Amino acid sequence: MHQCATCQLDFNLPERFDLSYQVTDEEGVVSKQRPVMIHRAILGSLERFIAVLIEHTAGKFPFWVSPRQACIVAVAPKYYSYAESVASQLGDEGYRVKCDLGGDTLKKKIRNAQL
Repeated sequence: MHQCATCQLDFNLPERFDLSYQVTDEEGVVSKQRPVMIHRAILGSLERFIAVLIEHTAGKFPFWVSPRQACIVAVAPKYYSYAESVASQLGDEGYRVKCDLGGDTLKKKIRNAQL
């Protein structure tokens, strides 16, 4: 079970900001009262949201949040320039792309791209 959204009562900030309101009782005596602040957040903290996302997806992020959205794997040195041009075109469209031009085997390049 994940907790992201929060609703909290804050007793400290009203005191820190010296917040108060006036109350008149039955006898007509006016007194100052300290309010209580109510905070709400849909996601809680950003850190908590990222932790929940990592735990829920087991590190296999959805496409929209993945730090690397595409990996272009060149199968031979003669295709390096084409791989770079494809990566450049995708990058120009706003995708986060990596181009693997290393000398590893194709199997190892694919395995590294999946990590």
